[in-house]
Amino acid sequence: MRVGFTIEVEGYRSDLSVFSTSVMPGGDVHIKADANLISETGDAREENGMWTWTAPDTPGHHEIFLTRNDETIRLNVFVLTPFSNGQMDSINGYRVGAYNPQPLRGLDNYLPPTGFIDMQPGMEDIQIAPNFKLGQFICKQQPGHDPTYLLVEPGMLLKLQALLEAANEKGWEADTFFIMSGFRTPFYNAAIGNTTTSSRHLFGDASDIYIDHDRDGVMDDLNGDNKITKADAVALAELAREVAEADKTNWPSGGIGIYDANAVHGPFVHIDARGYPARWG
Repeated sequence: MRVGFTIEVEGYRSDLSVFSTSVMPGGDVHIKADANLISETGDAREENGMWTWTAPDTPGHHEIFLTRNDETIRLNVFVLTPFSNGQMDSINGYRVGAYNPQPLRGLDNYLPPTGFIDMQPGMEDIQIAPNFKLGQFICKQQPGHDPTYLLVEPGMLLKLQALLEAANEKGWEADTFFIMSGFRTPFYNAAIGNTTTSSRHLFGDASDIYIDHDRDGVMDDLNGDNKITKADAVALAELAREVAEADKTNWPSGGIGIYDANAVHGPFVHIDARGYPARWG
């Protein structure tokens, strides 16, 4: 799951054997790595330990392999389908809606996205981190619509992978998290009754998660009291806080929220990489 060397991709450092990022058509991905780079697509060049990979001009999925001492990191690069906020409200029939053109607190990571991953049939099984697949993060709107469009940010993948590893070390056996909600379009977010225009779900770096190793559709009994309650979400959130304090590299700053069960779902934890700390629940 992790290798013996580290790469830095667009400001994120990672030693994961599988990692992912995205870029606009014709754009550059900058990779700092003391490693060889192999890619059958795009245009790669190296200068002083910094690789620059220039994407093709059309949207799609590409793989870059970075190798060192018989170890390999596979970096997925998703070339995005362009989107013009305010001028477009859908892409190929897939409803997106409108983003708030005024970013929260003036922060760049709240600016409207300029493109989305174009998930064609079969791409849902692409492994985007050691224990996570692209299809786990899709918006729940328009089931069966092909293609589907979404965003998945690298910072969130770092956090989910680090938390999952910590959970297994603690004895909470899980091969992945159940992602109850990953990416949401503004259209879908409004349709389910949310009035906020700054939810990190809209930007691809938030996930509502729980551990469901026994596949019964609800959070596992993490605190061992033979009940499934908010206390289990609290236990997972406390572990997230421990990881946040201990591992700044694999835990970009962001939110941790705790939610109780209601009539439609069990307890869960919200994780995001908004760029500043936030705690609730």
